[in-house]
Amino acid sequence: MALPFNTLDALSTKLIKEKAVFGIFKSNEVTKRMRKNQEIEEGGTTITQPLAVVDDTGSTGGFYSPRDTLSLNEYDGFSASQHDWKYLQESVVLYKADIAKNGGKLGPVKLVASKVKLAEMAMAQRIIKGILSDGTVSTGALSASQFVGLQAVIASSGSYGGISSTDLTSWVSYVDDNSGSNRTLTQAILDKGFDQTVEEGLGGATMGLCDKSVFTKVKGLFTGIQRTTRESTLDGLGHKGTVLVYNGIDYICENNMPANTLFHVDERHFKLHVHKDNNMRVQEEKNLETADAMLRRIFLYGNTIASERKFHSRINDITV
Repeated sequence: MALPFNTLDALSTKLIKEKAVFGIFKSNEVTKRMRKNQEIEEGGTTITQPLAVVDDTGSTGGFYSPRDTLSLNEYDGFSASQHDWKYLQESVVLYKADIAKNGGKLGPVKLVASKVKLAEMAMAQRIIKGILSDGTVSTGALSASQFVGLQAVIASSGSYGGISSTDLTSWVSYVDDNSGSNRTLTQAILDKGFDQTVEEGLGGATMGLCDKSVFTKVKGLFTGIQRTTRESTLDGLGHKGTVLVYNGIDYICENNMPANTLFHVDERHFKLHVHKDNNMRVQEEKNLETADAMLRRIFLYGNTIASERKFHSRINDITV
């Protein structure tokens, strides 16, 4: 006997709330780390991010002699950057006709489980693409509505969060490129990319990101010198990734990365910010008005935000 529709309705809700919402972030090493370090926001028209470092060059303070006339003006420096909310949703639509075609008890259950799994994987893919994007239609998820990600953060010029790099000298990242011509990645290039992110007691890269082709080149640099490679198990998903540990940080293979490119990222100064009431919120519609189906939809409001840009770096034009 086929399972009643109400039973499948309850099953879909349970699978989404207990499996999909959890699995979306667990399915990828980068999203898993971002979820762990995320910031919860109360709301507001934009997301306000206090700056981690203030540039002293425009302030009214400074060294002085005892008989100098001191300024009475207040230093009106940048105290925060502003970031728009971004909105992400993923839907699971279960048509009653499809359920009816899957006979017995296990058929409908498998149908529901597969639909939820596909939605989970699609949303996870969109999240990681947004994290790695520049927030435009040219990168990542190819949408102007996506997160403003690392390609916008890691730049040697331009504006970010409403602040121009010309107005705040620390508001830039180190970028090593070769004018668009690919060159061999060397240990010296890699080390400099990492070293440029480090300021003792303030920040420094905690993670390196590159696709499989660049990861192979990184790994090849360390033949004969001390390094550690370990497996990174993605819980419950039946597959594993590889993490290379060098300079005290994890280098992670992420195939949604731009080609011929490596990012150094400081996870303390680049985080996922999410709205407290729309943090993987699940909407349920048992009967759609325009279709003989039920709907489950997952919502996420938020954005990825850097509190400081100079603790991240980018190496371009890597021969693979």
